[in-house]
Amino acid sequence: MQVITGKFRGRKLRSVPTDQTRPTLGRVKESMFDLLSEYIYDKEVLDLFAGSGALGIECLSRGAKHVTFVDNQKESIKTIGQNLKNEFEGTTIILGDYEETIFKLARQNKKFDLVLLDPPFESDYIEKVLYFLHKKDLLNDHAIILCETSSQKLLQNYPQKYIIKKNKNYGTIMLTIFEYVKG
Repeated sequence: MQVITGKFRGRKLRSVPTDQTRPTLGRVKESMFDLLSEYIYDKEVLDLFAGSGALGIECLSRGAKHVTFVDNQKESIKTIGQNLKNEFEGTTIILGDYEETIFKLARQNKKFDLVLLDPPFESDYIEKVLYFLHKKDLLNDHAIILCETSSQKLLQNYPQKYIIKKNKNYGTIMLTIFEYVKG
């Protein structure tokens, strides 16, 4: 696993040493960032369920202003730190539950332009996160939310403020890109 392009291009990334995470496949990651390329530079990014931090680090490599990494596993947080190689400028790393962290970020008046959601496939977290991001006003107008799910998972219970911009199937994996429209 490595960074695809940008200032960290070619940097080898560690995986989290546990079977509780699922790294994004290389070809899916490449396609994902082709879809997101215009939404990264100089943006505030939230990498929720960050795992090894590979997605957020790819955003940093491509010029994101700031990336907030969130995961509830200590091993994931440690791996993110190792993958950043002491280059923490423009990053915040949070060990915590997604729901508690969203509420904490809302109290801090944080706003995001891009949100990366890659939770465990068997969970119903994405629809809950979409609801909380909206309810807690964490998104800038026209924010982009990228969701990686099982291709068997149909996302349908989310606030009407989200518009599906693109669905792309990669065998067992589905990428869904939402745009958040406040108006």
